[in-house]
Amino acid sequence: MPSKSLKPILVEWIDSCEPAVNSDITEDEFPSPQVIQSLGWLAFDGSTHIVLAGAVKEDAYAGRTYDYVISIPVVAIIKREEVRLVGASP
Repeated sequence: MPSKSLKPILVEWIDSCEPAVNSDITEDEFPSPQVIQSLGWLAFDGSTHIVLAGAVKEDAYAGRTYDYVISIPVVAIIKREEVRLVGASP
């Protein structure tokens, strides 16, 4: 595990949505926001947003690097909970 402890979390959040065909839309075709569930490593926990990473690795030259990152605004978060990994110490 990397030196800085990263916590796995599940985040449920609301995201904007637009239809795939996005012209000449009638009112009955208006999209609704989507509820998204994202699972990842909590790489950053700030007052305005969090950053989840899908993968984390230590590189001999670059140090720690993150893959598949997403920034989620705190105001969009419905629920977040820490995930306990099977076989991990509490």
